[in-house]
Amino acid sequence: MENLAILLLVIFLVAMPMAYCVKEGAEEVDEWFDKLPYAKQKVTKLHFFFHDRFAGKHNRTAVRVAHGPETDKSPTSFGLVFIMDDPLTERMNPTSKELGRAQGLYAFSGQDELSLLMSFNLVFTTGEFNGSTLTVLGRNPAVPHREMPIVGGSGVFRMARGVASAKLRSFNMTTVSMGEVDQAFIQSIEHRANLDNIEIEGIPLIDLSLSHTTDINLLVSEIGNACKNWGFFQVINHGVPLELLEKIKVAAKAFFDQPVEEKRKVKRDEVNAMGYHESEHTKNVRDWKEVFDFLIKDPSFLPASPETEDDEIRTLSNQWPETPPQFREVCQTYAREVEKLGYKLLELISLSLGLPSNRLNGYFEDHTTMMRLNHYPPCPCPELALGVGRHKDAGTLTIVAQDDVGGLQVRRKSDDVWVPVKPTPNALVINVGDTIQVWSNEAYESVEHRVVVNSERERFSIPVFFFPSHYVMVKPLEELVNEGNPPKYKPYNFGKFFVARNRSDYKKLEVQNIQISDFKII
Repeated sequence: MENLAILLLVIFLVAMPMAYCVKEGAEEVDEWFDKLPYAKQKVTKLHFFFHDRFAGKHNRTAVRVAHGPETDKSPTSFGLVFIMDDPLTERMNPTSKELGRAQGLYAFSGQDELSLLMSFNLVFTTGEFNGSTLTVLGRNPAVPHREMPIVGGSGVFRMARGVASAKLRSFNMTTVSMGEVDQAFIQSIEHRANLDNIEIEGIPLIDLSLSHTTDINLLVSEIGNACKNWGFFQVINHGVPLELLEKIKVAAKAFFDQPVEEKRKVKRDEVNAMGYHESEHTKNVRDWKEVFDFLIKDPSFLPASPETEDDEIRTLSNQWPETPPQFREVCQTYAREVEKLGYKLLELISLSLGLPSNRLNGYFEDHTTMMRLNHYPPCPCPELALGVGRHKDAGTLTIVAQDDVGGLQVRRKSDDVWVPVKPTPNALVINVGDTIQVWSNEAYESVEHRVVVNSERERFSIPVFFFPSHYVMVKPLEELVNEGNPPKYKPYNFGKFFVARNRSDYKKLEVQNIQISDFKII
């Protein structure tokens, strides 16, 4: 993914008609000044596109160079400064003919509203204006149309004055064109990440090779303690071939490295929920990521709507890209291996609750498990946005492969501190979801987690979301409730719950998304 914003820039200006003055020397310039009282002014209108590439794997054209002591706490990024050298093109396509560059700086100057101070030169490098410049200096508010004054120029634009009218035409992942940040990505102050590196004890690391020994009770105890105290743990010696783990990471990068037009050939929507997506929301704030989703069981089935009176079932099917080569094969092979691990972990969790190892298996006969490839591009304002906002997983288990960049954080149950999940070579990250919390009657808890981003490195992760069959009624298991520990949740249909949760993937909702707390018995 390229982090690119495009503005249409229209310049209206008045200047002196000196077509060749850019080539003149000092004496000619003096002569030009002598003739100014008799010169006629000329009105010129210029029209071109302004491209601001602020992050990504390709060359950036705008870089962050300074910030204030309170910038990371400011809702408007007050004090943040960027230097830019952005191309000006004839058409909206970034590869169209380049007319010049926009060189200068922009600074976030509003404390209460998103507004910028712009100071830059439009440097023309081709055509009749080659070698001439225009100077823009003024306020750039975060509104659909904005005007900035032309305060001068050089060459054919000596003593120019006028106005630059700008309109946002396109953005990818965020809008930092000419300094504007799309507010859809901005987290409220209380939910922004602290980017300071703090050494904190991490989540448990469990060696699953113990399952092949006679002391299975030790492993079951470790799993139970991790589920009870953290809701998260990492596993090594998990049985997923390590060479396959590397292949899926390579495949993910190869897919996301493609042009966005190629990825959008398999774009998902509210009707076809599998495929590529670039504007997912968590708790009504847009996530800084792009994803590719597919089902392990193809086809799979879900309710057509979250409405209780609607009995219609819809069929979900995968859509696969033609490129990169072997992408589909690698994804499906990896998914099958992780599916095996999922059943193994279900059995260990069942044992840790004092239940038969196969107690939960029946809920997954027609499971709706899906796998996702996540790509988190570098973010120019990591103090404002999140790769994924705070949330709990709706399913049963999530099994995550991650690269060495890091970014996943878990909210520790004991004190609500956000704890980084440090990448461990060859390990997989496991977390229990909402259905485990309900089935266990809160013996185990689905905990909040999030993903922070950084301004330098892209990050990849590959989660597999282990979901039960759509028709399963989720409620506390009978074996785990009694008079002293009555059921804490009303039954709910998993498929309906899941469909309701996914409504916010495509647009901001007016109300908070459904949660298992909505079924809590007070």
